[in-house]
Amino acid sequence: MNKLKNSRYITVMFALLLALLVMNNCDDFLTNPIEGQVPVDEVDYTDESRMYEPVSAVYAEAASNTLNHWSNQCMIRFRSDFVFKGAHAGDQPIMEDIQDFQYETMRNAWFVNNLWSQHFGLIAEANAALRELEQFGEHTTDTARLRQYMAEVRWFRAIAYWRMMRFYGDVPYYNADMVAAELRLSPREEVYEYVVSELTEILDHLSDEHPSHMSPRPGSVTKWAAHMLLAKIAADFQDYSLMLEHSGAIVQSDLFSLYPDYYDLFKYEGQLSDESIFELQFTDFGQSDGPTGGNIDQFYVFEGIKQSGGTKFDGSSFTGGWGFSMPAQKYIDLMEDRGETVRYERTIIPQNTATPEGDSIGHIPADLQNLLDRYNDEGRGVAEKYFFKTYVPYAEQTEGRHQFGGYNNVRMFRYAEALLLYAEALIHQNGPGAGDEYINEVRERADMPPISGATIDDILDERAAELTFEWGGDRFFDLVRLDRAEGTIPHFRSGDHEFYPIPVAQIDLQPGLAEPPVPGIEPPTP
Repeated sequence: MNKLKNSRYITVMFALLLALLVMNNCDDFLTNPIEGQVPVDEVDYTDESRMYEPVSAVYAEAASNTLNHWSNQCMIRFRSDFVFKGAHAGDQPIMEDIQDFQYETMRNAWFVNNLWSQHFGLIAEANAALRELEQFGEHTTDTARLRQYMAEVRWFRAIAYWRMMRFYGDVPYYNADMVAAELRLSPREEVYEYVVSELTEILDHLSDEHPSHMSPRPGSVTKWAAHMLLAKIAADFQDYSLMLEHSGAIVQSDLFSLYPDYYDLFKYEGQLSDESIFELQFTDFGQSDGPTGGNIDQFYVFEGIKQSGGTKFDGSSFTGGWGFSMPAQKYIDLMEDRGETVRYERTIIPQNTATPEGDSIGHIPADLQNLLDRYNDEGRGVAEKYFFKTYVPYAEQTEGRHQFGGYNNVRMFRYAEALLLYAEALIHQNGPGAGDEYINEVRERADMPPISGATIDDILDERAAELTFEWGGDRFFDLVRLDRAEGTIPHFRSGDHEFYPIPVAQIDLQPGLAEPPVPGIEPPTP
């Protein structure tokens, strides 16, 4: 049997470097200039049964504290006008600088470098997987499956680049053959064109099935996930014809529908529903000896209800989460003024309240209350209530594996947002009222009355009611892309605060990142 050397850069070493970064605020993967130098084992690239292995590694990388790290979520959410940093004053106090847009004071913080490193880590993992798949491609006759696998990997690489553009604006391409000192930024507009071309090229190689109905890999990346990513990136760049095309492809596919119960949508029973376009999947398989299927880590715990005196359904006590995200009174007022019921009750819960499943939410503990009191003394307007959308009832969790939010899938893209993107694109193209049919479909599930003549401001409010406190943290990005951030988000200044500065640790390693972007840099292939 023909045995070929696996030239993939050693993943274990890469993971170790990232762990050292988090613990010691030191180097990241770019300290090693070239991938492909350290053989891991012997891989038979003529064995087609192993062809999925590098693809699986990319899915695992995405779900193992890369696209779902709690500190990254803090950096995404705390710039919103609807979310405040909670926990207590002494817990990561520098994160208050995020919500106040004091960027320079936080550039050395570990979680700032973490945001950068983990997304480029996913890009590096995808590049390595593509090189392995190319070696399988030299021997396989199943070219359709090979192209599908490569397309799924390229989708993950594209989503990492998209998020980097959202966070930093101009970003470098990661090239495995380039030493770190030679890295330069590429203009944001060029990276946009690259990501759009990548996603457009892979569309025909991805499955056109509903992701939840795929066999044998339910929930895998499909062409609909690519359409969704194209629609969202087009929205960021105000490319409304592209936004209309790709959100419309999803809506007109007739494959998707809204899950009937908004409350249950975010519980286990709502996983991989007909509303799902893509989810990061996690499970403990009902076992008490630990979860598998990805590393959910503290994704739900960090944002979970921080309370005292609450009890689980069986009367035993629980501590909830860290309480790192607290709602602004402005958000409460929006939901109440709109007459929201279904979405309000799933998104916000008062303290000292029983849940429908019999869990008792306690009161705000003293250290968190002191922080909220300080915020309100400063006129910031934080509510003394909890976010509730990610709550999973303790009775539904595996015995012995209780933690806030459980091992629930992370909903990244869902059909409700596709409908709202399509409605928005129609309004941009054809004026107020053009998207009424689709915004009203979302409102009907929420038991809200239909509206007519919907405007972009109506879309903004609808997105806030439907999507706030979800994975994408889109409220900030919505306000920025629609030129409504200044005057709406406290302390935000247009032209200064759209993008985070590049972490100091990265500039120390790659001084070229402090230079102006260089047009015309060749993007990676395939």
